[in-house]
Amino acid sequence: MIDNFISSQSSFLVVVVLLLALALVVFSADKLIDGAVIVSAELGIPRIVVGATVISLGTTLPELATSIVAVAQGSSDLAVGNATGSVITNTTLVLGAGALFGSIPVLRETASKLRIFTIVMILLIGLCLLDNGISSFSVGGLLPQWAGILLLAVVPVYLFMMFKGSSRLKTSHSSSSEDGAVADDGGRSKSIRLIAVNLCVIIVFAALLAFGSDAVVSSASTLAARAGLSEVLIASTIIALGTSLPELVTTINAARKGRGDLAVGNVLGANILNMTLVLGYSATFNPGGVGIARDIFTTHFPVMVAIVAIFSYFVYNTRKHSISRIEGMGLVVLYVVYLTSLII
Repeated sequence: MIDNFISSQSSFLVVVVLLLALALVVFSADKLIDGAVIVSAELGIPRIVVGATVISLGTTLPELATSIVAVAQGSSDLAVGNATGSVITNTTLVLGAGALFGSIPVLRETASKLRIFTIVMILLIGLCLLDNGISSFSVGGLLPQWAGILLLAVVPVYLFMMFKGSSRLKTSHSSSSEDGAVADDGGRSKSIRLIAVNLCVIIVFAALLAFGSDAVVSSASTLAARAGLSEVLIASTIIALGTSLPELVTTINAARKGRGDLAVGNVLGANILNMTLVLGYSATFNPGGVGIARDIFTTHFPVMVAIVAIFSYFVYNTRKHSISRIEGMGLVVLYVVYLTSLII
């Protein structure tokens, strides 16, 4: 029904619908996660578990919701372009812009996430090359259905590793504050009403998220068809930027307040989930796997390799402890070059 409505509107109104739908997706995902965190806390689920699962998955919820709808509507290029475009947007524009407004320290703990990111990226590129080999750079490739299942299998392993890593970090700090926390928790009544209200919040915003995602995919597909542009281009630019706006705003604000220390790790974590959860779902639930457009091979994958090289320098250079303003500008320039190469 929404497809018919959008396709009957002028191109200007379709653009307006796309922007409003993106805002709805981002807002709904944020509220849904807020509700899930409150319910988890009221049920007594440890914060460390919530942080390693609910909040981590929440960072990729807009991309995942959009990709689910895209696969259901047969627009697999939108799903793939959104996932890979978000990876690049997060690690170039988001972190680069953050560094322009303040310090983005690079923690030593980031090394483990960078290693996982590198392994997953190599695995993903290798799986995509299986169908057509090196000729994929000229004709495109395929991420098979079994490969999607393999990528999905990485998700619980990664979340478990995050959980274990968080557990190791909660050492003396947690033990010194445990008594107070127990007293606090003991004084809080597990309010059935609060749980019920937030369950309703989750249901309402999950429905709005689904509706917004449907509108995003429909309007993006309509614009691509009318303008003669590829769905990969629309997904990699407008949709990827739209779904990355929360991370962009959060990173800039954190950097300005001197709290940008976790930005690099959080962005790399979101990228890992984009490549495993979002692309894994897209390939698993698309009969025969998901097609990988030539643009992904010629533009997205090379930029992702460049990102690994850049962040290896940040993480393993013992004289580097943060991303400077000049380096942040370099990341933003890399994003502009990436966009330009897509358009040209």
